[in-house]
Amino acid sequence: MIFNKEETKNLLNMLRSSDKENAIIAFESLKKVDTKKYIGELIVLYKFGNVTPEDWKTNCPKVAKLLVKTKILSGSYTALSSGVCLSHMTNNNASIQSIELFMEFFTKSMIEFLGQMGYPADKFEININLKDGQST
Repeated sequence: MIFNKEETKNLLNMLRSSDKENAIIAFESLKKVDTKKYIGELIVLYKFGNVTPEDWKTNCPKVAKLLVKTKILSGSYTALSSGVCLSHMTNNNASIQSIELFMEFFTKSMIEFLGQMGYPADKFEININLKDGQST
């Protein structure tokens, strides 16, 4: 499987779906992924997907094993801080596109949070692009 931003977004939508069959299909797709090459995309899916560590371990053990090894996945579901995720992504040489995608979803969740607090979230537009070769 070759990841790009659209493919990652599609898998994320499947993992977030209320229809559990979609998550199972997403996990099946992930069983064939090159875990080392696409560690950034996998971190994005774990951070922003609405599935438990047990679901990862049961339905996609190869990916779960890597996430445990990189200390992303633990025995209990805990929300990972964005800083921890970005550190793991940069330490594991994640692709620029996966870091951009992570920042896109982080920004969307931040804007939603500001909207819940009463700030005019519809006034925000934030675009994130990393320059090639620039450290994050």
